[in-house]
Amino acid sequence: MQSKTLKIISYGAVAAVIAMMVAGTVVERLHGAAAAAQAVYHHPVFIALWAVVAVAGLALLLRSGGARRPAVLALHAALLLILAGALVTHLTGKSGSIHLRVDEPCSSFELEDGRPEILPFSVRLESFDIEYYSGTRRPSDYISVVDFDDERVTISMNRIGKVAGYRFYQSGYDEDGAGTVLSVSHDPWGVGITYAGYLLLLLSMIAYFFEKDSAWQQNRRTLRRPREPERRRSRWPLALTLAGLVLLGLWLLKVFPKGPLMPVLRSPLLVIHVVPIIVSYTLFALMAVLGIIGLLLPADKSEHLQRVERLILTPAVFLLTFGTFLGAVWANISWGSYWTWDPKETWALATLLIYAVALHGSSLPPFRRPRFFHVFCILAFVAVLVTYFGVNLFLGGMHSYA
Repeated sequence: MQSKTLKIISYGAVAAVIAMMVAGTVVERLHGAAAAAQAVYHHPVFIALWAVVAVAGLALLLRSGGARRPAVLALHAALLLILAGALVTHLTGKSGSIHLRVDEPCSSFELEDGRPEILPFSVRLESFDIEYYSGTRRPSDYISVVDFDDERVTISMNRIGKVAGYRFYQSGYDEDGAGTVLSVSHDPWGVGITYAGYLLLLLSMIAYFFEKDSAWQQNRRTLRRPREPERRRSRWPLALTLAGLVLLGLWLLKVFPKGPLMPVLRSPLLVIHVVPIIVSYTLFALMAVLGIIGLLLPADKSEHLQRVERLILTPAVFLLTFGTFLGAVWANISWGSYWTWDPKETWALATLLIYAVALHGSSLPPFRRPRFFHVFCILAFVAVLVTYFGVNLFLGGMHSYA
């Protein structure tokens, strides 16, 4: 198959995936998460489109000589591994919830579709307790002490109970304090495969910056070439960088709340998850500003700005990728699932895919044109704004506190 045909298939599938994800968030807002899962996220067409993205993307990479670049090949292999893990979880994983009352044994849990699932052991709630911040009535943690046959396990927010391949997560409680609700997950293969993909993705992103012939290194070397004296004296890039740092500081002040945190946020992963995403958003904002300026400049200076935007693009996308997938790990620790198609998750992934298309811009003729690239940087930032502000205002979800 010719490279041009592979490009059409690959980028067409990516565009279709993004469109379906956006539609899924709207369906969830109007009809609920179950309807969105049935109509979009678990639909065979959606799964098939991801398969097309994976296969066509890999074929395009190999055809363009990507096999000779270890970091790039590892990046795409990691994404394939993550998709494979997600598929295994979808096909073989089981999840649901169990409601326990003190001293009342139970040996089954309810699946998401309402059917009962027998457990290979007995479960009994020994006690449930709410811890509060000192001097307040604001909860700092919810703690269930549970007996699994002869094994006693303490389960709380950000603390999983693991028994015989099953994982239990604190998710609710009875108002009288004598009962608890635990999320249950049994996914012996999918999580391991997905986590292996996350690890390979992290290592390959780091390696990419040191790969001699990577597009990022080539662009960096181009920008470091001596320029005419009158251009070297320009101070506006420094001013824009400082403005970006100020914007970053303001964003960080807004993101981290003052005072007691809700129990699910009491984790060291909060900072590690949020800061890379906020830094990436700041870099995308800087690219949008450069895009506006680039449209106002003469052709030669506009082309130089495009190279600056390309240099910023790679770390911005990698930081967003790291923050998003670390959030998936945290979600698996707190909520029992590393990906739930929550609107914030979905829009973050859509934003990532949009900017990832620009990373492959050298293979797409329009992205080689400076003015087109500037317009892209401006319009793509709309996805960032929707993810950061619009989801909270209009779509809600489990991240509505963020």
